[in-house]
Amino acid sequence: MKYIITESQYNNTIDKFMTYLFEPHEEIKTKKFPDSIFWVKEGSVISEIKNSEYFFVSHKFWDNISNMLSLEYDETQQVIKDWLEEHYKLGGLTPRLQPFQANRRWKNITN
Repeated sequence: MKYIITESQYNNTIDKFMTYLFEPHEEIKTKKFPDSIFWVKEGSVISEIKNSEYFFVSHKFWDNISNMLSLEYDETQQVIKDWLEEHYKLGGLTPRLQPFQANRRWKNITN
């Protein structure tokens, strides 16, 4: 069975899904990483705003977005960018997949 949805319905679904994934979260700043703001949800870092330029997203969240919506990397990046602009006025950030070395760095934030 096929379903036909309008663009506005599709965008609304994306918005609700993104909000479900990222909210509620707590913003944490640390002396150890003064150029970063970490978003923490349920005791785990889910993203990092670095130097007011990049929005690094955990692999788990990035993959959820990409797989749920069947998106390529650049499309996932744009969906996150649009959502950040709509909800937080952070459209100037460049969403990126969490760097490999961030695993250790992020783990220390919540301890």
